[in-house]
Amino acid sequence: MKPFKDYELRNVLGNQYKAINEKIDKLSNEEVMANYLDVLTDNLYQEFYIEPVTVEEEDFEKRSIVQGKIRKYIDPFFRTEYDKEYVDVDGIIASFFYPYSGDDVLFKCQASTFSLGGYPEITLHNGYLIIKAERALNEMNGDGAKDRLLAAVKDELDDVKQGLGFANSDVNAFNNGLRRYISEAIRTRKSKVQSFYNIAQMFEVSIEKKEYARKHVPLERKIVPIAHKYDSESYYNVSDSDYKDVLDTLKHTLSTYERTPESYKSMQEEDLRNTLLATLNATYKGTATGETFRRKGKTDICIEQENRAAFVAECKIWKGAKALTDAVDQLDGYLTWRDCKTALIVFVRQKDFIKVLEKAKDALNNLENMRFLRELDKNEFECVYISNSHPGQLVKMRVMLFDLSYDE
Repeated sequence: MKPFKDYELRNVLGNQYKAINEKIDKLSNEEVMANYLDVLTDNLYQEFYIEPVTVEEEDFEKRSIVQGKIRKYIDPFFRTEYDKEYVDVDGIIASFFYPYSGDDVLFKCQASTFSLGGYPEITLHNGYLIIKAERALNEMNGDGAKDRLLAAVKDELDDVKQGLGFANSDVNAFNNGLRRYISEAIRTRKSKVQSFYNIAQMFEVSIEKKEYARKHVPLERKIVPIAHKYDSESYYNVSDSDYKDVLDTLKHTLSTYERTPESYKSMQEEDLRNTLLATLNATYKGTATGETFRRKGKTDICIEQENRAAFVAECKIWKGAKALTDAVDQLDGYLTWRDCKTALIVFVRQKDFIKVLEKAKDALNNLENMRFLRELDKNEFECVYISNSHPGQLVKMRVMLFDLSYDE
């Protein structure tokens, strides 16, 4: 194939923008409102990102030389009136294989900058850029024949790399602005949908909601499933104000534990949880329960609202990063589709509390479904992740670690 001639790259990139807008327009109002801006933006960015092409060094093990007939061009000066323009002669065909990565459509696109002299023939096959050199047998006799052939191949490879460099430059400019473009387009759509909801609410008109089948196909670029329904927080979920109030109560209580850790040295997870429940029940009129059955087991702390959504929390003693991530999975298994605000409380009895905090942060960051992590305090992390139990459901999780080490 002759590279960099089938399409104009500016048209290909323009079509990407059109496809992005069409994709956003096809999202239902509920899908737009039910998912965080960052989740929708990340998904579309992964889908429409164009990977620049990188060509590696030659794979010498694949280099091949075969004997065969090749077509030899006859210069007009040496041709008579009836001679052919090309003749078949005995020769060799040498093939050189260069592994590459990236979007191979770039090999077919003419960038905004290109060589007027054109580019050499290439072949693309199974992730390899292949350059072939054909020579008549008599041309390979004598000193320097091999070096001349290799030099010619290098020149052709350099020409192809130059063309890719031009294409990559245009693609990098596209990719650099892609996330912002997608984010602004979704933000605009969200604003329009919110305006519609506000008007519907003003006239007390119920909004028709479509039913969506739960079908999630794994995608190569790790595009996470999105939620297909948008439900009013006041009806389905623990409110933000209640969530903050519970967390503040927990922090205030557990901070007192840190002041007198020796008082709790003999307590195990269950004992520590029970002391917390006593405080929570004093505040929330006896609605806090422990060892409460929810879905896949019994959660440590549960404050339920009218038999619907609940604040769910787990208490753990620090036993390493792996145990922490296992605790996140365990907590997620207790959640119903209405439960989207949780907490994980970790008691640390090791002396090196600061190192434990670093390990905990790294472990949380490395969770595959983690979408957002912010350090609110050295011992407190605000997390948002995609639920494994309910694909598309975003869960807020507050992870708090408390230092219960003491000097004997």
